[in-house]
Amino acid sequence: MSEDFIIIGITLMVLLPALYLNLVLQDTKAMSIMKKIFWPLIKLKEWVDPNHWANKIGEKSGAYDKARNSKMRKWGDSLQGWKWWTWQIMAGGITLIICEFLLNMIGYSILPWRW
Repeated sequence: MSEDFIIIGITLMVLLPALYLNLVLQDTKAMSIMKKIFWPLIKLKEWVDPNHWANKIGEKSGAYDKARNSKMRKWGDSLQGWKWWTWQIMAGGITLIICEFLLNMIGYSILPWRW
């Protein structure tokens, strides 16, 4: 037996009972008790997650709405075919070059052969 089958077996042995419990306990008193018990852990997960804070700040400040409604976004969404690919490659390439230049100024690099 290879390691892959062992890992898959362990994963199934853990996930299948969890899915079964989810179906059985759904909308029951036990599920509400479990939610109350795990609430601190869920909040801790949110508080230490930088993505949670970025989304919260972006939504509250209106930066996400401003980005969604920008002229450049509408123009980029209207591109099709080779024009879209050219825009993605050129804008992404320029962004990576600028990031690499700025990171080199402080002694870092995003290129693995320069570590």
